[in-house]
Amino acid sequence: MKTLTGNKQNLDIVNSWGYIWFLTLNIVFCLWLLLGNLLNAVNFIYSDTLNALCLVTVCFSLIGLLLRYAIKREQIARMLPVQVLILGLLWAGLFFLMVKHYNTPALSLSLLIIILLPATISFYISGRLLLLFSAPIAGSMLLSELAAFEKFHFLQISGSIIIFLVVITARYILLEWYLRTQKSEYAKNMLIKKLTRLAHRDALTGLFNKGSLAPHFADNTRLIALSGDKLFMIIMDIDFFKQYNDLYGHVAGDTCLVSAAQCITHSLRQSSDTAFRFGGEEFVILTRCHQLEDAVNIAERIRKSIAAANIPHKGSQISAYLTASFGVAPWRERDSLEALAEKADKELYKAKQAGRNRVSFAR
Repeated sequence: MKTLTGNKQNLDIVNSWGYIWFLTLNIVFCLWLLLGNLLNAVNFIYSDTLNALCLVTVCFSLIGLLLRYAIKREQIARMLPVQVLILGLLWAGLFFLMVKHYNTPALSLSLLIIILLPATISFYISGRLLLLFSAPIAGSMLLSELAAFEKFHFLQISGSIIIFLVVITARYILLEWYLRTQKSEYAKNMLIKKLTRLAHRDALTGLFNKGSLAPHFADNTRLIALSGDKLFMIIMDIDFFKQYNDLYGHVAGDTCLVSAAQCITHSLRQSSDTAFRFGGEEFVILTRCHQLEDAVNIAERIRKSIAAANIPHKGSQISAYLTASFGVAPWRERDSLEALAEKADKELYKAKQAGRNRVSFAR
């Protein structure tokens, strides 16, 4: 399964609680530093520059939170790389000043973990964003550590390297979990679609099954009330199908039904016609048309398509090839599905009585 594209990654991050959490932690941590400096707390060294950077970071993070609810998420997703880079640069400045003033390896490493942890959790699905945020901080930590101590401090440098290696590996572990979840979700959705199809489709022909007729009928009656069209039912029956099965066998009979279903499908309009396998060799079509002649023309197209398929049928009493008979009936207001099917079935009976391979319709 392919990973997400950059725009989709950014949008997913903006829509997540992790993004809000990350911005909130930026605000909380900077306010904590600012308060400690203003109160001259123990181990806090007052710095106007550090205070200014803290205020800018708080304001910038607040703007990010407010924009999430003020403008479209797609627009925020496009601005996200710039926002993340600016936050990374601000934190790079903060770390440089903190290491320079505090001159304490343990404190600077602790602060580094505190800010990189939420960044890794929030941006793990986008290596680009994580790099934009952490690269300025990594450069700042290296420069500050080299500048702050009188001699090269191996433990401080190696500690920073270990932290960044942990960030990189943690990102790939989280990404692996994410992709596994995505694959599992994809497989679940595909299974649901397959089960839904099996529940509503005929396994042999791929047409809708008998159980799907009632909900489609209800949908069509609502649609014609809005469009002004009329609803018609076409019932189709393959002529002498029992004889076909007896002569050619049930496997060939199934192939014949599939071919007939294909003829039906190719003859229908996509938006307003729906075909169902009603049972055995009987098929039903619901169609929304302006007038009766349009529905009759659809039935005729199917009839001619089946005849043109030239499927041999030596058991037929009317043709050397497979044929079908049709009954067409209009739906009247307050007609139930059963009443409409009964009218169409009567027309089908008339078509058979008249010699088969024809369309009979009721006005």
